Amino acid sequence: MATKKRVSLEEQLAGRSQSDERPTETDNVVALASTPKPRPTQEKATVYMSRQALKLIKQMALDQDKRVNDLLQEGVDLMLSKYGQPSLKEQELK
Repeated sequence: MATKKRVSLEEQLAGRSQSDERPTETDNVVALASTPKPRPTQEKATVYMSRQALKLIKQMALDQDKRVNDLLQEGVDLMLSKYGQPSLKEQELK
């Protein structure tokens, strides 16, 4: 897509502007409305823990070739199971 030539500061001070230039084919192009992003299916949560605990979880993730988030979700699943609630996977299917 062609862009308009920028007017120099000297031309602006001299009173010349882009309107003095001839219109080009791209001047009449209408911008398309952007489609809104879909809402995420998962929400973000923050967990506070000691620096040592975070180091251990990061090391465990490296050892198991997983992401830290995977281990945290596994922990949430264990907690949900303990209290008789459906797992994260089961909740996604609803």
